[in-house]
Amino acid sequence: MYDLIDRPVADLPRFEHVVLDETRRWVHALTLAGAAPTVPTGFTDHGGPVVARTFDSLMRDLDQGSTETLVFERPCHSTVSETEAVMLGLWRLVRADRIAAARAAAAGLVDDASARRIVAAMVRIVGTGFVALD
Repeated sequence: MYDLIDRPVADLPRFEHVVLDETRRWVHALTLAGAAPTVPTGFTDHGGPVVARTFDSLMRDLDQGSTETLVFERPCHSTVSETEAVMLGLWRLVRADRIAAARAAAAGLVDDASARRIVAAMVRIVGTGFVALD
C-alpha cells in the first residue's frame, strides 16, 4: 500500500487505475450533487451492470459505515492520496485471496458490518472477471 501514496495515477496498473477513477467519480458526484451515480459508468465497459451495481453498494457501505472522514481526491487529481492507497491496498488483498487481511484492513476504515460487506462486494467484483483488466 505504501508504494501507492503520492504515486502518479497514470503509472497505476489498469485495474487499479479504473477502480480509482470510478471511486473518485462516485465520491465527486456525491459531494457535488448530493447523490452518487446509480450506475458507475466505467464499470459498464469492463464488467457490465452487475459489477457497476456491486461497486455502488460497496461505495454506499464505505460512505455510511465510515468511522472517520475519508478523503478522496477529485477525478482530475494526478496522484494517489493516503485514503485512496488504503482502498487500492484492499483491492490488492482481495485479488491475492487474502480475505481475512482485507477484512481487518477495511475494519480500520468502517464499522465491522460494513467491512464484511465491502470485502464481500470486492470478492464478487473480482470473481466476475473484472480483474482481467491487467
